[in-house]
Amino acid sequence: MRIRRRAAGAALVLVAASFNLLGGPGTAAAQSQGGIVLPVQSHWQTLADSRHVYFSAPGDDAVLATDHDGQVVKKVEGLDGARGMAESADESTLYVALPDADAISVIDTATLSETRRISTGADTEPESLALAGGRLFFGYQATVFDAGIGSVAIAEAIPTVSLDDNPVWYGKPRLASSPGAPDRLVAADSQGAVGMRVYDVSSGTLEETAYTDAIADVEDMAVTLDGSSVITANGYDYYHQRWRLSDLTPEDRYDTGPYPNSVAVDSHGTVAAGIVAGGVWDVYIYRPGETAAYRTVALSPGYADLLDRGMAWAPDGNRLFTTRFPGGEFVLDIVTDVDKASSTLTLSAPPTNPAGTPVTVTGKLTSLAPFPKRRAVTVTRDGVALPDVKVGRDGTFNFSDTPPEWNTYPQYTVTYAGDARHVPGTATVMVEFVS
Repeated sequence: MRIRRRAAGAALVLVAASFNLLGGPGTAAAQSQGGIVLPVQSHWQTLADSRHVYFSAPGDDAVLATDHDGQVVKKVEGLDGARGMAESADESTLYVALPDADAISVIDTATLSETRRISTGADTEPESLALAGGRLFFGYQATVFDAGIGSVAIAEAIPTVSLDDNPVWYGKPRLASSPGAPDRLVAADSQGAVGMRVYDVSSGTLEETAYTDAIADVEDMAVTLDGSSVITANGYDYYHQRWRLSDLTPEDRYDTGPYPNSVAVDSHGTVAAGIVAGGVWDVYIYRPGETAAYRTVALSPGYADLLDRGMAWAPDGNRLFTTRFPGGEFVLDIVTDVDKASSTLTLSAPPTNPAGTPVTVTGKLTSLAPFPKRRAVTVTRDGVALPDVKVGRDGTFNFSDTPPEWNTYPQYTVTYAGDARHVPGTATVMVEFVS
């Protein structure tokens, strides 16, 4: 009997945010809240290379490929329960785990067609994939009660498959690797408290070099390009943890909020950390070596939009692709100005104010990147423009306004338009005018 199958697709869960990204139009896909609706009914992983963005869709038995503007290139169908993906270093071959076929699909990325299928053995149900030590590794169901790590000798004309002699995992392990540590494979338990391990795979077998039991139920992880660290996202922590790869000692943490479900690292070491229930922000972006986010991204109104394993960088780090599920459809958002920092606006006003007298609103504009010396914010009252307000050198500003007597609940919206180093920022505050 097979057990512990995970649902193919995404469950609708809840997170509040606001949308401020731009995405190009997609072929056979409508626009939704600023994003691009993908022609799939499910999602397991988002992956990108220099030409395409790939989305594995287990409920569709397919992998969808778009270009970097979200235009659909092809939907590769007939891929039974498509889940984990990994790509060769030269981007010529995409490997896709097919748990419903107990196999791994080999796809030519030039033609986006399946060229062969490698059987992994009856009832193995492969899921997560990673390339290391010249082999393709896969997490799979080894026994009724245990999961293991298998491998494929992909360099062979007829690839041989090796299965785990000592399966130790409760859930099929998440796998990750990096060109910076080509003979290292990182594995973390996906459904239990078995922890995380690093293996030396240079011999073609799994030689454990580090272990920690300080993490469980890992949704996603990424090894830095230099191979020095691994960053994990697991739902019960309210932060993303960075671990030293050599001994899995905790190095740093990124305080993102509830519940971490996605992480990606670009070629420069920039970290994108995603969460599923943040309330305001869905994605936090960190410069190399920093643990204070220079950029935060709100994907859309609603809750829990960002999908597990739903982020991927373009190889040059100039674009970040995020996949969300606002309800009923799967949406791609493209962050194209990732080098710009956030513009954070905070406002303060009395909750009530005497009718017929001016109310004073104070605010502050802040960012981790310096602003231009001369800057101003725009102000509206219920959509009606008021005079612009200059911002002081310390980022503070204030304005006063007396609304018409009939308007007892005016809402003031303050906006910074952005500049060469900052994205726009907006904040609102409401005041009750009482007699």
